[in-house]
Amino acid sequence: MREDAKTILTVTDQVKTPRLYEFAGIDDLAEFYRLRYASSEMLDADYFDAINRFDIRWSRTMWIYDNVRSGSSVLDLGCGAGLLALLERKNVSVTGIDISRDCAAVARGNGYSSALAGALTALPFAAASFDYVVSLDVMGHVEFADKDAVLAEIKRVLRPDGVTLHGVECMNREQQKDYDQMSETELRHFIAVDGHVGMEDEAANLARWSRFFGHVRTEPRYSVCVPCEELLKLADDYGLPRCDRDFLDYLRGLSFNERRAFNMAMGYVFARISEYQIKMPASGYLLVKASDRPLGRFYGEHLERDALFPNLVTADENNPRALDQTAQASFNSGWYAAEILPPVARWMARTGQIRFQANCLSRLRFDLTCHMPELAKQPLELEFRLNDENVGGVCLIQNGWAKIDIKLVRPLSGSPEGFLFEICAARTWQPCATNPDSNDDRELSVAVCNIEVFG
Repeated sequence: MREDAKTILTVTDQVKTPRLYEFAGIDDLAEFYRLRYASSEMLDADYFDAINRFDIRWSRTMWIYDNVRSGSSVLDLGCGAGLLALLERKNVSVTGIDISRDCAAVARGNGYSSALAGALTALPFAAASFDYVVSLDVMGHVEFADKDAVLAEIKRVLRPDGVTLHGVECMNREQQKDYDQMSETELRHFIAVDGHVGMEDEAANLARWSRFFGHVRTEPRYSVCVPCEELLKLADDYGLPRCDRDFLDYLRGLSFNERRAFNMAMGYVFARISEYQIKMPASGYLLVKASDRPLGRFYGEHLERDALFPNLVTADENNPRALDQTAQASFNSGWYAAEILPPVARWMARTGQIRFQANCLSRLRFDLTCHMPELAKQPLELEFRLNDENVGGVCLIQNGWAKIDIKLVRPLSGSPEGFLFEICAARTWQPCATNPDSNDDRELSVAVCNIEVFG
């Protein structure tokens, strides 16, 4: 390494100067993070499907969810698009702050009580404002020179008996070079991928947090259970030798549904590891829990999951209820996550089931669309079933939105088993099969929204 690079990377009491963002040529941080995190993914709590609690991609959110008590107030540092909107299910008031105004706007759209743009080193909130201050994948993006200022602000806005929870990108020297071991080219590439300018190892994290809080606990995570996409990113973008080459090739060949199955299995194992409090080896990710009061359970201190599951629908002929816009229905694995088409809708695979509870049911009404090419030549047939009985069908001969209205011959009374509504499509289609610019390999039939039920 050249002498000037050595000067740039001099380490003095964990502070590295000058700023690594500047060194990597990143001069507009708000735009840098907007491009990565201001996504169109639908994170609003009303669209969360309970089965996703097992998905390893939601495990960090579930860790926060299970550690926050109902009715409390939470500040989400570096909120991005609003990954913690699920906390609204527990009647938690979630405030977000992000360097990007666009990210803050998306978080508000996803259900945050409020979200604004600002600096983590000077939080625009009064002292003792929040029961919890949390972050996911943020502290590894904070420059070394700013870390203590951020922790001081966390402590200032946290109530005296409050708790702070963080998922922190961690420097695992067994797998990767530290900042002062990288060449200039390696360092610039490392920072350019995700903006990691402040990764510390577990011991350094524990020491830093312990200077501000009387009780601190850290636990390495994701040394065993890692999402499919993250395994590929670690290998392709960071060059980390976590997996054998043939296994990585296998992961690259998985379909969307196979990747989801992989992530669900990983998430299930992750949940069991946490539940049994099994100690994991050092990894590139650390969970941190800190407070000035003695800590409760590290995982599941406030394990209250009833709000994740559907509740009873009360509706009548003049007051229908929309199943897909509330937490009142369960969508099975035949449905993909809700997204903004627009409007907000769920794509379906070959068959999609919706289970819900209602005192009485006389009618279902919903909108659907299909993007399959050449429907005029090969129409798409759909069958509608309720509690395993055929209640109608339709043949789609053109693209665009259509309204479906199913009136039952006679109203049905509810039962403890509830109602099971099912849509069955004659075939599916992959967008990537007809569009060379698309990487969407999902098996799709129709997208459905505004699913209203009448009593």
